[in-house]
Amino acid sequence: MNILCPHCQFTKEISDAALPPLPSKVTCPQCSQQFTLETPAVEPLSFATEPKEEIVPAEIPAYVSPIAATVQTEEEEPAGFWLRVLAAVIDSILCNVVVFVMGFGVGFLIETSNYSFNEISQLLIMAMGIIVTLFYYIFFTGYGGQTPGKMALQIKVIHNDGSEIGYGQAFVRETIGKMISYLLLCIGYLMVGFRRDKRGLHDLLASTKVIRL
Repeated sequence: MNILCPHCQFTKEISDAALPPLPSKVTCPQCSQQFTLETPAVEPLSFATEPKEEIVPAEIPAYVSPIAATVQTEEEEPAGFWLRVLAAVIDSILCNVVVFVMGFGVGFLIETSNYSFNEISQLLIMAMGIIVTLFYYIFFTGYGGQTPGKMALQIKVIHNDGSEIGYGQAFVRETIGKMISYLLLCIGYLMVGFRRDKRGLHDLLASTKVIRL
């Protein structure tokens, strides 16, 4: 089915199997405007006037003006800014606990060995913390779209078209995307609070969105 956004004229072909029950609210990925996708209208067929002859109308494909976009059903409610902040706080606490325990263990091994605890040891523990943190976010997000914090609050990261994401997409979102969002004075994160679709810069770069379950 070819659909067209009445706001920005963005078009996209979507299979009938991927469409929700019509009519349904949809959101254009180009301009983020919502509109209602109606059931395509079929022009009435002209029948012959002979009373006794049964006429079987030929199948005529329904015509729909080329329209909009990636379909987002009402069930896919975007997760709000503060809900995502709370999930990030939970994940941060869990990561810090894991990194602290591992750092304490490494420090204890260094102290009890013949090596002295120096700047190289500190850099080693710092690098280990970064690696553990990246692994935490990339693994959980790529595996099921949910870190433990998101699981607790019933929110999930999915592809912009509604499908599941993989480890590659999770890597782009959690490393490159979040690094750019952070370097821009965290404006990339604050975008979640101002955009109607609640997508941050890292979501836009990775073609993802966060929804409530």
